[in-house]
Amino acid sequence: MKRIILRAALSALGTLAVGSAQAQLFDRGGGLIYDSEQNVTWLADANYAKTSGYDAEGKMSWQNAVAWVDGLTFFDDVRGASYDDWRLPTFNDLGVPGCDYGYSGSDCGFNVSTASSELAHLFYGDFANKGALDSHGGPQSGYGLVDDPATADDESLFSHLQSFGYWLGTSYGGDASKAWYLSTATGMQNYISKGTNYYVWAVRDGDVAAPVPLPGAVWLFGSALMGLIYAKRRGV
Repeated sequence: MKRIILRAALSALGTLAVGSAQAQLFDRGGGLIYDSEQNVTWLADANYAKTSGYDAEGKMSWQNAVAWVDGLTFFDDVRGASYDDWRLPTFNDLGVPGCDYGYSGSDCGFNVSTASSELAHLFYGDFANKGALDSHGGPQSGYGLVDDPATADDESLFSHLQSFGYWLGTSYGGDASKAWYLSTATGMQNYISKGTNYYVWAVRDGDVAAPVPLPGAVWLFGSALMGLIYAKRRGV
């Protein structure tokens, strides 16, 4: 009987631990959202360039976007701290330098690998959104920024999300006059002239809070488990 109870406690503990590990986005308050898998913190306001009064629309050239994030200081009213180490999301060229265009798993095109950029990870991974074209290049419905009402820790954490192009922080290797972007309207990741006016989503490395604590239920099961082990050793 003791072994059955012990196995049940271990199973419940494992289930809770897995559920906790699957969570990736955490609202830290103060207008900051932490992505635990990428270990980066996003501004909760996805068009802060507009709401802060910097630009009437929030769209700007790549050069101006880089300058804006470099000069941005954001005050966190929860922790009473200011952060000035913002940047544009990274881009990772996963194959031969350039646009390895594809409909799945590439760094350029639709349904790109979530390892190709921090914004691709957010769009396709955390948000579980779809590209305008499926993995075979055919059109598919339900693409773009589609907020799942059953999931609280996705688009719902952010404000002023724009269904449009957002700049990435990397110039295109084949032409320094162009830079990478991701379109939240279609899921397309590609490069375009740096003079194009796209939106800017500021991100910074690391977290602003202590590591996320395990849910209270986990500690409860952990305590129960230790009690069972102690009782078994005593032969109760």
